[in-house]
Amino acid sequence: MRFSAAEAIRAAGIDEGRLAEAIPRVIPSRVPVYEAPRSMRLLWPRGIRAMALPWGIYLDPGVAARPLADLGPLIVHELTHIEQWRRLGPIGWARSYLGDYLRGRRAGQAHHDAYRAVGLEREARRVARSFGRERPE
Repeated sequence: MRFSAAEAIRAAGIDEGRLAEAIPRVIPSRVPVYEAPRSMRLLWPRGIRAMALPWGIYLDPGVAARPLADLGPLIVHELTHIEQWRRLGPIGWARSYLGDYLRGRRAGQAHHDAYRAVGLEREARRVARSFGRERPE
């Protein structure tokens, strides 16, 4: 399965002009969305349903099977990570993301709490919420 992020955005009725203002460095029609291969999913921590990489978005098969209209806010969340990557560059993104996560773990937070506290994740959740429900359950 493969579709563009723009297809899910349109199916969900998300305002593309507003989205372009929120994530100006990303053109959703140029971001492919794939079903994540099993080999990739084996590396994902428990509970991860999607992952953005600089070249595309990968979805858990259970999420990928949902109607495109249901995926809009999740796709916005993942597009926000691509925007962050382009804004900060690979080193800046890794420094911010991993730095926040490791600070949380050193402070005694469990994995999930440290992940939820990462600044780039909080930003992605905030942007996604501004366009609807954050993630499909």
